[in-house]
Order: sequence, then structure tokens, then C-alpha cells
Amino acid sequence: MRLKWHAALSGTIVLSLLVGGFPAMAKKSAERPGKHVQIQAKEGFTLSSSSYERNDSQFQVSSKLVIVQFDGPLEEEWQKRVEKLGVKLGDYLPDFAFVAKVENETERNALKRLPFVKRVMPFHPLFKLSPKLRPALTKSSSVKVAVVGFDKQVDLRRSLGKMHGVSSVRIKKDARRIAELTVSGRNLDSLLESDDIIAVLPVPENRQRNDVAASIIQSDALASTGYTGKGQLVAIADSGLDTGDLDHIHPDLEGQVEELYAHAREHETNDLTGHGTHVVGSVLGTGKASEGRYKGMAPDAKLVFHAIGIDERGSMMIDTQQVLEQAYQDGARIRSDSWGVDDYGEYNLDSLLFDSFLWEHPDLTALVAAGNVGDEGFGTVGSPATAKNVIAVGASENDRADLKDDFADDPAQVADFSSRGPTEDGRFKPDLVAPGTFILSTRSSLAPDDHFWSPFDQYYAFMGGTSMATPVLAGGVAQIRQYLNEKGHSNPSGALIKSMLLSGADILPGEDFFAQGFGRANLQRAMETDTIDEKTGLKTRGKATYRVKVTDKNKPLMITLAWTDYPGSPIASRKLVNNLNLKVKTPRGKTLNGNDFFEEPFHDEVDNLNNVEQVWIAEPETGTYTVTVEGYNVPKGPQPYALTTTGKLVPADIKEVTKKGTVSTAKGKRKHIDYLIAVKKPGMAKLAATWDSDADVNLYLYDRKNNQLASTGSTNNPETLETQLEKSGIYKVRVQIDEGESAAFTLNLSYPGK
Repeated sequence: MRLKWHAALSGTIVLSLLVGGFPAMAKKSAERPGKHVQIQAKEGFTLSSSSYERNDSQFQVSSKLVIVQFDGPLEEEWQKRVEKLGVKLGDYLPDFAFVAKVENETERNALKRLPFVKRVMPFHPLFKLSPKLRPALTKSSSVKVAVVGFDKQVDLRRSLGKMHGVSSVRIKKDARRIAELTVSGRNLDSLLESDDIIAVLPVPENRQRNDVAASIIQSDALASTGYTGKGQLVAIADSGLDTGDLDHIHPDLEGQVEELYAHAREHETNDLTGHGTHVVGSVLGTGKASEGRYKGMAPDAKLVFHAIGIDERGSMMIDTQQVLEQAYQDGARIRSDSWGVDDYGEYNLDSLLFDSFLWEHPDLTALVAAGNVGDEGFGTVGSPATAKNVIAVGASENDRADLKDDFADDPAQVADFSSRGPTEDGRFKPDLVAPGTFILSTRSSLAPDDHFWSPFDQYYAFMGGTSMATPVLAGGVAQIRQYLNEKGHSNPSGALIKSMLLSGADILPGEDFFAQGFGRANLQRAMETDTIDEKTGLKTRGKATYRVKVTDKNKPLMITLAWTDYPGSPIASRKLVNNLNLKVKTPRGKTLNGNDFFEEPFHDEVDNLNNVEQVWIAEPETGTYTVTVEGYNVPKGPQPYALTTTGKLVPADIKEVTKKGTVSTAKGKRKHIDYLIAVKKPGMAKLAATWDSDADVNLYLYDRKNNQLASTGSTNNPETLETQLEKSGIYKVRVQIDEGESAAFTLNLSYPGK
């Protein structure tokens, strides 16, 4: 098996994410590998601790901005009553609080008298300031900052125009409450004391995610699945695309580009570094220059590309909001972004922009490289991979024993350079890993040899990093989305695709959870999951119940809940806003909590940090599991969600019953046993019987007048019978022995009984 798999590597670009020659786990264990993983933070008021320090003598506290904390999970009626007073609610702050604007003392006093309001606190100007900008307060030199307004619908231009020392103001077109500007450090106080501003943040300096040395990969495409990304449009923003001339471009990219934008480089779309061309080839290169030998994961997908400028410091000049909006308007529903900031788990401006855009466009799936500073330890994942709603992708190794290189000798190992979680507020990142060492893909004809790990020929080169793992998985997402489209999901949510990937992932034995996330992506298993894409969602205290049937105790059971969450406030120390909970009751009545799989008993912690929750059982008992999704606290609802499982979802109106008995042809024994079933509405009845002998047992179905509707007549064991029932009512099921001495049977009944 190993040799066959290895030989197949010579014909493709990227390592197949299908299940292949590598087991998900060396041995089964009741616990997931993870050290000191916390999923339940203590409830309480959560502003960033460093911003909570006060200096009342330097700043004048606003008379309008306050923090309103409620007395528990947010009820929709509570918010309506507050707003009826004239109070405006802004950003949500865990737990159970909002930044609010009150116009006068009358409103403030009325607010305090409400029985569900726990307290009303002043909102100090220093709450707004990122700790990274603290040193600038005492300096006269200018600093470039981003400001976030209180009101999402109000353009900040008028407020900023009245302030001293502010220049180069640029309002984000599709995110009007965010502006980038230049201000002297000593004039920062004018921003902090404004009632129209709630956060002042650094402007991210994004860089490409390929700064780790190594060598070569040959890889496996998913040609055997028949899913090649047909009908899918993928968006990428990167350094450029080969020559930049679509009439004279890399052969593998001919006809693949729907839109090509020069972004921050006037009329220039070429690729002088090689990064952008390489990334694109991993997603959708056709392999034309190699007669189909080296092609991407989804060669039938198409591309929307933004060619990004790089300044003299090596930072990418990218307007995140603009590229997100432009590509979406062009029809792209998949993004692959291999750039970011190594800011060690911070939720920065770009993280906020990604979460905001994905909340507003829930049918978009965005994949972002986790970063390449994992050799510095845990807590190294960079933004915008820290965004809640993206799929943050880490890098696993390739298997190339012929290279005799430590970066290519163990596909069940996370690459040393791959950035680790958790995020600054304790959330799980990365979400998944995919092969990211020794990736062979398209090379730019304008990039010098020393920009690659190793050149291959004039058309291809080797590179690696989480930059390369991300497009590998993005191509896989194009295949999954094609599969969903063909199965009738015309507009699947990003949460559904994320949940499918997490349910289908292979757990890498011995790797810490914060290194591998939920595991190494496995597209075939992802496609085999059973799914629910709930687009209406839940409010606070809302519940939805499902049933999952398990028939194979040797196959691990994954049940994954994922939701695209409302964007977190830049001033909150925890970023989760809408908190859903996943609970699973086993056939024997044991209750398990989502993400409580690190240490037994698996039901004593409830996750209040992540917008992904999973119940994982290495060796599940067979039978029907009851799955409950609860809306614990939904201040910005209703909250849609996706639920996927490696088991089989049972429709809510189907009743399943198991009966046992013995039938015999011996004198004085019962030759048949009858059971009555109450069918609530027309639908399919399914009967299945197994028994412990070589007897011939058959099944019969009768209506209430004892008319036979269907029967079996074979000598099979088990014996199955399916028939469409046209009416509701009482029906009779008979188990009868026709040959043999005796049979102890088990009868499984499934019918519309609820």
C-alpha cells in the first residue's frame, strides 16, 4: 500500500487529501491529544485587561458612552426595551454587555432602573486604545491607525474632519464605520475622547506566508473522485500572476482567470516574487505545460485575482475590505489568502474585517494561512487567521522518503514551522492542517530562482509554508462545493463546508490539538458526512434536536456544530458573541458536551470560547444518539448554524423501534409474532430482521383490515422490506418462520411515527 501510494506522487502537484495509506490514529483513545486546553472561561465582564487601566487625569470621560451589563444571557425583549428608552446599543462585550450611547441623564437613570440591567459603567477613553499604541501617546511623531466607529451605519469622515492633527483620512467604502488615518501621538486623545469612536487600532502590516526553508513535493490530485471544481470561482489576493498579461501567461493558467485586478499597483499585475503564481497553480492549475502531469486540486475551477503591491518594508499594500467585496460581487464564493501578520494570536483589524464580511455573506468560505513561526511555540498563529469565521490552515508534512529530509518523512506530523494556537483569547486555531512542505506548482517566469525553495524547470518550482497548505485545501473546498451543488445545495454556507471538513478530518497521533486543530483534512470523508445547513437559526434559549444513527462501532463518531458568528468587538478580551452549545446523548443515556474531549468525564465543561463545537467518540456504541443544539446566549441573533456527522441523521418525524423475540415450528410454539405500529402520516416503512439460525424467516405487512400490503419471500438473512404507506393509521407487522426449527430474531422498524 505504501509503495503504491508513494509511486503515485510522481504525477501531481499537491498531496491528496483523500484517505490513503495513512491511518487517522495509531491507536484509539478516549481523549484527543492536547495539553492544558481550556474551553470554558469564567463568565464575567471582559474588556482587555491592559486597556482596563485608568488614567482619569489625562482624559475626559465621555458623558454619552457607557457599558451596560445585563443580568444573564441576552433576551431579545430586553434589548428592545432598552432601545425604546432612546439608548443605542453598539458592540457586544462578553459576558452579557454592550457599549451603549445615552444622550442624557434621564435615559441613564431609566436604564439603571430596568430589572434585567445589572450595572451601567462609564466607558473610559483608554478602553478604546490598542496596547500596541500606548507608547505613541507621549510622542509627537505621526502614527498610522485605524479607528472603529460606534455606529455601523455612520461614515466617520465628518467626525474626523473636526479633529486636530489628523490627516490622510481614508474611509473604507464597504465598511463605513472604519477609517485609516495618520495622527500625531499627542493628538491621539482627540480620537479617544470622541463619542463616535470605540476603538483605535494599529494598521496591519501583512506579509506572505512562505518564509521557511526546505525543498520538494510531488502530489496526488483528486481526479478519481470526478470532482474537479467545475462551476466554482475562487478568489485570491497575492503578489501577482506570472507576466500579468492574460494573452501571454503560464500555460497552466490560460483560460483560468475570470477577473484580474491591479490592486495598489497601478496597471501592474505581474508576479516578480513568484508567490502568487505558485499559490494559484496549487488551486486550479491545469497542468497544460506538463501534459496534465502537474496540476492543481481543482483544475476546472476559475479565478478572480487581485495583484497586490509590496512596499519598501516588504509589507503587502492591501485593502482587505475592497478585495473581499470586489471578488464576492464577481461571484467568488471561495477565498484563499496566504498572507498575514505574525502577531501571536491577536484579533486585529483584518480579523475583524473578515469576520464582519463573512457574517454579512454567510455563503462565502474563506481559508487563511495560519503563519510560519510555529517553531517559537504555542500561541503563534497570526491574523487574519485568528478570525472566528475563516478556516485557519496549518501545514503538515509530505511523505518523500527519497528526499531524506526531516520536512518530508512523516505525513502524520505537523511541520515544525506551522504556527500553533491558541489565539490570544483562547480559541482553537488552526482549524485544520493540510500538506505544506515541498509543494510543486506553477512558477512565475519573472521570478528569480532564489525566490523558490528549489526550481524544477521553466514552468514549475518547489515552495512550502502555510502559504502552500492553504491553496491545497482551497482547491479541495472547490471540489466539496461542486459536490454539494450537484447534490442540490445551490448555496451552501461557509459554516457547512467548515463543519464537513472538521467532521471528516484525520486526527494525527501524538500531535497537540493546538498544532493540528481538528486534524489533517480528508476530502473523501468530508463528502461522506451527513449534513444540516440551518439558515434560520436560534435565539437565546432556543433549541433544536436531531437524531444520529450509528451502525459501525469500529468507526469513530464525529458530530460537529459550526456557525458564522457575529464579529467580535476589538476592545473585548473574548471574541465569541453568539454562544451555541452542542450536547449529545448516547444510546445508553450518557450526555457529552461539545469540545469536552480532552479529559474525562467529557460532560463537566461547556465551551464558551469557540464557534465550532465537536463531540468525538473513538469507539461509539451502536444505536441512536440524540443531538441538541442550544442557543445559550444569542445577543445578535437569530444565529444560523451547520451540523455534520459521520453517523446517519434520522429525520425528526421518523420513529425507530427495535423488537426481539423467538419464532418456532415446534408444536405449541409461536410460528409468528405480530406487532402493531401507529403511522402518523404517509411515508416509507422500513423493516429489517436478523436471526441466529439457518431457518427461513420472512416479514409481512398488513393494513388495519388485515389486507396484506407487502412481504418478503427470499431465504436471505437479514431479511428487509421497504414499502410506501399511502395513509396514516394502524398497521400490523408480522415476523414468521417458514422453514427450520427455531429463530431468535431482532426486528428493526422505521416509519413515520412522530
